[in-house]
Amino acid sequence: MKTNKRNPLSRWSVLSMILIPLATHAMDKLPAVGAEISNTSVSGLSSGAFMTTQFLVAHSAIMKGAGIIAGGPYLCAQSWPTSTYLENAMNTCMNPLTKSAGPNIPLLVKKTRQLAAEGKIDPVENLKKDHLYLFSGSSDKTVSMLVMDQTQNFYQSLGVEDILYKNDTNAGHAIITENAKDSTCSATKPPFVNNCGISLAENILNKIYSGLNTSELKPEAKPEAKAVPFDQSEFIKSPYTSMDKTGYVYIPDKCKEKDTRCSIHVVFHGCEQGATVIKDKYYNQTGYNAYADAYNLIMLYPQVHPSTEKPYNPKGCWDFWGYSSPDDPNPDYFTKDSPQVSAVYRMVERLSSKPTDY
Repeated sequence: MKTNKRNPLSRWSVLSMILIPLATHAMDKLPAVGAEISNTSVSGLSSGAFMTTQFLVAHSAIMKGAGIIAGGPYLCAQSWPTSTYLENAMNTCMNPLTKSAGPNIPLLVKKTRQLAAEGKIDPVENLKKDHLYLFSGSSDKTVSMLVMDQTQNFYQSLGVEDILYKNDTNAGHAIITENAKDSTCSATKPPFVNNCGISLAENILNKIYSGLNTSELKPEAKPEAKAVPFDQSEFIKSPYTSMDKTGYVYIPDKCKEKDTRCSIHVVFHGCEQGATVIKDKYYNQTGYNAYADAYNLIMLYPQVHPSTEKPYNPKGCWDFWGYSSPDDPNPDYFTKDSPQVSAVYRMVERLSSKPTDY
C-alpha cells in the first residue's frame, strides 16, 4: 500500500503565505525627524476648531498660530454655570439665539488666566505673538457667526493683535476648497467639504507662515502629496479618548534631510470627518498636503472615531465638553494633561525629537 507522505514544510509554507502579508502591513511608528517644535501651528473645523483652540491655548509656548474654522472660544462649554457642559456645548457654543446667550467671554477669559496661573496651561502672554485666521461661512447655521464673533473677541481680550477674520463667504458648515468635485459652497452636508473657489488650507498656512506670496507658491503646490498612516495608539494613555488606533502624517522629503528643520502643522478634522467615516477625504483632499513642501511643513492628522458606548461620542467629534473624562464630575478636556490634548502633544514631541531619541 502506498503511503501518502506529506512534505513536513508544507504546512509552514502555507502558514508563511498567510503571515508574511500580515507582517508587511504592520503599522509604522510615527518617526522622529527633528522638527522645530517652537514653530508649531494648528487648524481645524467645527469640533476640530474647538480642539484647535484647546491645543493652541494649552500649549501656547510652542505655537506660531492657528486657523479656526467654525469654532468657539476656549472653555466655551463653561460659559454659563447654570447649564451643564454638554448643554453649553450644544447651545451656547453652536447656534445661540442672541449674542447675550452666546459664549460668556469675560468669564472665559478669567478662567483662562486662572488656569495659566495654576500652571495647567502655558502663560496666556504667549498668545500675543500668534497669527490667527478665523473663518465663518455666512450660511453656516451649525456654528453661527455669533459664536465666531465671540471667538475673535476672546483672543482680542487676551491681547492677540494679528487676527484675520473672514466672514463674507456664502459657505455652509464645512472646510472650504477650490475642488469642483466637492459639495456646493453653501451646503451643510457630509462630508462637510465644500467648493467655494478658495483654499482655506492655503489661506491659513499663508497667514500663519507669512512671507510667501501666494502667486509664487502656487507653482510649487504638490496636489499629489499623500499622507501615510502611523500607529496612533502608542500616544494614547486613557481608554476614553475615542481616538483611533491610526493617525496620518505627511512628511515632505526635504524634512527628512539632516540639514533641514521643518515645522509641524496639526490638522483636526470635524465631527463625522474621521478616516473611519470619510476615509482619506480630510487628510488627503482638503489642500493641506499640497502646500506642505512649499512651507517645509509636516502635516499631522490625529484621528477620532465614533463611539456609542463609553465614551459616548456617536459622531466622532473632538472633545470640547468632557466626554473623555466620563467618570469625573469636573472633566478635564482643556489643559495640557487632558486625555486628547496630551496625546496629540506627545505626537508633536515625537516628530520634533532627533531620530535617535526614542
